[in-house]
Amino acid sequence: MKLARRFRRLAKGAVIAAAVAVVETTGLSVSTQADSKLTPINTNVYTPKNDGSGWLNGKNYAALSPRVIQLEHQANPKDNGKLLMTFEQVITNNQAKTGSPSFPIYESDDSGKSWKKVSSVLPTNHQGNSPRWGFMNCPQLYELPEKIGDMPKGTVVLAGNATPNDFNDPKAATDLEMMRSDDAGQNWTFESSIATAGPSKLLGDPVWEPYLMVYNHQLVCYYSDERDSSGLKPKAQALVHQTTTDGKTWSPIKFDVDPNKISDSRPGMATLAQLSNGKWVLTYEQEGGKNSGAKISDDPTNFNSADAGTTIAPGGAPYVTKLNNGDIAFNNNGNSTSDNKGGYVFVFKDQESLLKGTWHPTKQYSTQTGIGYNRQILPLANGMLLIANGHETNWNPSRIDVETIDVGDTEQTGGNVTVHYVDQNGKSIAPDDVLKGGQIGTSYDVSAKTAKQIDGYTLTGITTGKDDVTGNFGADPIDITVSYRTIQSSGTPTGPIIPNSNTPTNPTNPTTDTPTKPTSTNQAAKPTKVKPFMAYAKRVVYKYDKATFTHSARLSKVAKNTTMKVVATAQSTNGAKRYQLSDGTYVTAKDSFVAPLYLTKKVKQLRVIKTEGVYTYKERTLAKKNRVKHVKRGTTLRVKRLITHRLTTRYQLTNGNYVTGNVQFVK
Repeated sequence: MKLARRFRRLAKGAVIAAAVAVVETTGLSVSTQADSKLTPINTNVYTPKNDGSGWLNGKNYAALSPRVIQLEHQANPKDNGKLLMTFEQVITNNQAKTGSPSFPIYESDDSGKSWKKVSSVLPTNHQGNSPRWGFMNCPQLYELPEKIGDMPKGTVVLAGNATPNDFNDPKAATDLEMMRSDDAGQNWTFESSIATAGPSKLLGDPVWEPYLMVYNHQLVCYYSDERDSSGLKPKAQALVHQTTTDGKTWSPIKFDVDPNKISDSRPGMATLAQLSNGKWVLTYEQEGGKNSGAKISDDPTNFNSADAGTTIAPGGAPYVTKLNNGDIAFNNNGNSTSDNKGGYVFVFKDQESLLKGTWHPTKQYSTQTGIGYNRQILPLANGMLLIANGHETNWNPSRIDVETIDVGDTEQTGGNVTVHYVDQNGKSIAPDDVLKGGQIGTSYDVSAKTAKQIDGYTLTGITTGKDDVTGNFGADPIDITVSYRTIQSSGTPTGPIIPNSNTPTNPTNPTTDTPTKPTSTNQAAKPTKVKPFMAYAKRVVYKYDKATFTHSARLSKVAKNTTMKVVATAQSTNGAKRYQLSDGTYVTAKDSFVAPLYLTKKVKQLRVIKTEGVYTYKERTLAKKNRVKHVKRGTTLRVKRLITHRLTTRYQLTNGNYVTGNVQFVK
């Protein structure tokens, strides 16, 4: 067995090496650093420290319900393939005196072998509340596969329960919130409240256990609903969902499993997957976790709520997922053994075999980390199945572990990387170079092709995708455009010089020609992505739907001092610079009309210019509760350092306090 496995590794390596040799002859290269799917891992991500004061709200665990996603739609291709993890992190009673529980975000860039914490998510819209609020119970991570509202494809969203630290506080309540990250989990902002309810505890009338997915161009949030206001009988719980097309406003609830129509009074913990026949399966707890059930629908937003489903396994906390090869994988916290190892993963070929349940699986696999409550399974791009395990609620010590197992899945191949070659008028002048997509998360490099020399033309630079020349394959295709100018018979280039080029003019064809003025037939260059920043209107301006401003392209007026999020720069047909905003519209980039909202230079002192003055704060989060002192207009502040905070800047003063870097307040 070992010899056969070793032979497969060697054979696979030889095939990859041969493929690279062929690719490199065309000037395109792809990394082969992806982990072999034949090498399982088993690693600890987090083990909490117990200070002896007990866990908040009397819980008998400190970490539970891990959720992992693998990024594949990122605007920065270097983030494709990364794993992000979150979980419920319970704090101690001592820690709760000065802090609140958060959802931690961990990152892995080696398919789960190693992890590092990159951020913590707190319910920012409840900061400053009394009592203190935090995030608790089952979180859910999701990467948007398409644009929803002003959230572009690749935005990472997180749903979970915001609640006061003390579940028994008279003001205790639950706010099922959605947070968003525009930078692969590094920073987070509040997006919307999905639903509100009673205290986040059993029989407290809560909502919890969210599951997110996009279907039919809308974001769907499934969750367990215990609210009497939803029309439920006392102590009952339903499975419901709500949808949104803009990320802000959510539809009324729709029942997926209604306890008023079936004998089961507590269905819960929904997860979904699409079957090979195109239908959708919803798995969920039956009778409060006694069993796990499944029900089928052609439309995942239209399950028969009066259908009690088919029991497919003993025990609750089910999780179902579709493998890369189309098979269905399933696990739950049933199937335990006398040594409490259990924790099998079951694979089913199709709908018929799935509905026969775990008593008759197509295949069955044992695990190293064993049985676990709310354990997640995730197919990785390298063909391995990742298991994220928080173990049981009374596990001592609490810990979050991950392992991978080989269930016979296939690798997931990403989109192609295509390099286009155009002249100063946007006309193609050479065949595209196409690097066929490799395994998602493996690296590519097409820098050699972006320096290509073409007879009769001189290279002016990369006009689209200059930040995508190197990166990791994702699920989406990547397009890079390289521009050139025609060389006249005298040997000098003609046509306008493409601005913002990061490649110098060919030194073998120097020119001192003044570029010709673009004609009305020239097309505006495609927008070039920039690191997002906030800007403001210094006077009244207008939004347009194109980079070339015409009266017919005008959309709306922007009032003076209005703030805007800039995501790209563009040019009109006559070369005028524009800003592209997060909503896809364009405004002028003239500094006298629109300018960055925050200072970005390191300075030794600032002067307050706001008529009403400004506050200093004890923390970089400029919340009302953190205010230290009001400073009058004209006051000079001594600066220690510049700090970037999400899309803003702060300055830490020499006394340790903080002040905004907003140009409307200080200079």
